[in-house]
Amino acid sequence: MPEKKKLPALSANGRKLILKLAQMPRSWTTAAALAESVGVSRRTVMRELPGVEDYLAAAGYAFQRSPGQGVRLDEPLARRDALVALLDEPGPAAALPREERRRQLLASLFTAQGPVKTYALAYDLAVSENTLNSDLDHLEGWLDAHGLRLNRRPGVGVWVSGTPEQRRRAVGALLQGLLPLQDWDAFLDGKLPSRSAVPALLDAAAARAVQDLLQQFEQEEGLHFTDNGFLSLLLHLTLTIQQLRSGVQDTVELVAPPDLSAALRLARRVEDAFGLALSRAEVSYLALYLDACQGNPNTDGLDARELNTRYLAACLIDTVSRQMGADLRRWPSLAGDLYCHLRPMLHRLSQGIQTDNPQLGLIQERYPRLWRATRFACDDARARLNIPAIPDAEAGYLAMHFGAVLEQEAMTRARVRVVVVCPCGMASSRFLASQLEREFPAFEVIRIAALRDLDAGRLRAEGAGLVVSTAPLTIDFPAVTVNPILNEQDRAVLRSAAERCREASAQGPQTAPPAAPHPASRAQALRYAARLSAALLELLDALVIKRVPVPGDRAALIREASRLFCAEPRAAAQVEQALLHRESMGETYIPPLQAVLLHSFTPAVPGCRLGYLKAEPPVYEKGRALQGALVLLAPDAEDGIPADVMQAVSAILIEQPALMPLLRRGSRDEAAALLEKELGERFRQALSLRIGR
Repeated sequence: MPEKKKLPALSANGRKLILKLAQMPRSWTTAAALAESVGVSRRTVMRELPGVEDYLAAAGYAFQRSPGQGVRLDEPLARRDALVALLDEPGPAAALPREERRRQLLASLFTAQGPVKTYALAYDLAVSENTLNSDLDHLEGWLDAHGLRLNRRPGVGVWVSGTPEQRRRAVGALLQGLLPLQDWDAFLDGKLPSRSAVPALLDAAAARAVQDLLQQFEQEEGLHFTDNGFLSLLLHLTLTIQQLRSGVQDTVELVAPPDLSAALRLARRVEDAFGLALSRAEVSYLALYLDACQGNPNTDGLDARELNTRYLAACLIDTVSRQMGADLRRWPSLAGDLYCHLRPMLHRLSQGIQTDNPQLGLIQERYPRLWRATRFACDDARARLNIPAIPDAEAGYLAMHFGAVLEQEAMTRARVRVVVVCPCGMASSRFLASQLEREFPAFEVIRIAALRDLDAGRLRAEGAGLVVSTAPLTIDFPAVTVNPILNEQDRAVLRSAAERCREASAQGPQTAPPAAPHPASRAQALRYAARLSAALLELLDALVIKRVPVPGDRAALIREASRLFCAEPRAAAQVEQALLHRESMGETYIPPLQAVLLHSFTPAVPGCRLGYLKAEPPVYEKGRALQGALVLLAPDAEDGIPADVMQAVSAILIEQPALMPLLRRGSRDEAAALLEKELGERFRQALSLRIGR
């Protein structure tokens, strides 16, 4: 075995590539496949391959590169094991990849007790002082984004200055890059590589205790954090404990949500476990984090922040759809998934918390069109909605949401819906269907039919594209005949048929009607439909648009709203109290609509009510203009229909931009017609789902 000290230096990515090659068979593999297997870009692999080749040649191993074929390590198993052992031996410090080196440099600056000489930093990182100065230039912008200052004074050294809160947030963001979730157990067990800067930044014993505490808190509170969200909170609390132990107490006051109960319970757990006292500022931070991650605490689903976030999601979906030439709005799960992602993202942006995205390079390289569309949508949303700038790392995660739906879109368009017919019997039919689904991913078997029940009209109505039969058919519909046990000729026929069907359906995906309902479910759905129809008609008939001359302030709008649907003074007073109570629970101003959403469940109204109060002139408060007030009231009925209607109307206000201009212009009939159309579409889908249960 060669002496390791005589071998060329090997980067961390180069070491990963050699280890992966040692695990692969002796066959050729492409640079793209190798890149995907180790989680880097193809460009990174191509950049690292010369160093890999030099190292393996110096170590005496047969590494081959061939244009059009790829790369391979042409060595037997025993030699591969020896290579892995060689890589595991300690040796001279290797040059780090640029991003990893910069993270190491940041860690050195954060752990230093004072100014550090540049020559000492350059020596530790095995780079020249010119390279170090270039890295410091880059890190200056990163630190500035976290509110910190990089001080560089000749003869004195380099150091970072800022408040304890700013340093803690920056260290937390740095640790998320230095310590990915898959390395967390290795950190707790003290098994990170010797050059890792993590142990100097984070106390493993405290981190383990916080992890146990948070897991118990999550379970008892009925919360569900994402892995990254859990890690972010874990890092924050551990760094806070370290800070408090050193005698530093954060005093930066944050605007916390009204409900601090969960944050106070978590704070008490931390205080009891570590014998420390958390400040009001720390509790406010915990409240903001929990509020961002646990979902909307209001049961009516009409929280102003929720509507703003859903409006942002709708804008992003609309822009990316136009950029990509695909209607992403037809995938209802996308809006919900985006909302769940956007809420903590907006919290991070508002608090200046930056995050890394290790997949960003791959997204930009492999999906350039999707990346450009998402980046454009983020910039467009910032300009239209006056939100903080969305950095590339966050935009990359949004692109992954859109990419997942586009993949589903492509799969839906590509798959052929197949009806199987086999007169030989049900066993033969099922066996044929299982062969089709196993051997032909392009096929989706939607049902097994009897020969006598075949009807071309029904096949077209259910979105079928092909009939696969074991008996010859005389039907005006695409069909092929195969054997119950497929042979090679059958497979060739099926592949040809699949291609013809895909070409025929290239203009759009096949759609299927809802399944036939069970009689009991149908009766229940029909009763629901009757009550829902009555509620919708009542809401549309009662729609009111009213001018409010010189309202003066929001309180005047609330008084007008209380009388909009209640002529009797006692009922109006009851509504006013309900609206004021809702105001006390949280902000109701919706910036995109330039209106407050005054809403409540109250027995003072007999059915669902929607109105718009047009303020003339607008009400100005806190640097914003209230053009008017949306009034949405409903009784708190046990059947849930008023809640369904309120949710639907609030969604239409956000997702249908043409509605608000009609209300502002006083075009009542046009607004009612648009509402009727949108509510009909929304509840037609809901009814079909209910009936299909």
